[in-house]
Amino acid sequence: MSDISFSHALSPARAHPLWKRPLDITLTLAGLLLIWPLLLATALTVKLSSPGPVFFVQTRIGLNGRRFGMIKFRSMYSDAEARRAALLAQSDRAGICFKSRHDPRITPAGRILRRFSLDELPQIFNVLKGDMSLV
Repeated sequence: MSDISFSHALSPARAHPLWKRPLDITLTLAGLLLIWPLLLATALTVKLSSPGPVFFVQTRIGLNGRRFGMIKFRSMYSDAEARRAALLAQSDRAGICFKSRHDPRITPAGRILRRFSLDELPQIFNVLKGDMSLV
């Protein structure tokens, strides 16, 4: 086994083939042409269903430890963090992974968005920016 050479392995800075980024851009732009009406309808639904911003941006760690803001449609009320503290105080289940099947912080429209993963659609813009890649 010691005869195996890994000299052909890609370096961390060069982990993706040269064709991957142009393919991501091409497929993402084609996808945007198809789903822009759904993006618009979903944005209007979020805006009209509860006060607050349309998008939720969460810091994530990407390739090589680089931080970026992952974009999603907001599916919770704007004061969800304050509500979380109150829920944790009342709950016997604590911790970072607190999850409730009927979480009162999720808006009625947000339940539908999450059920059909529509809240994830804005991540297409993260792919265009180069923060994420299509898999």
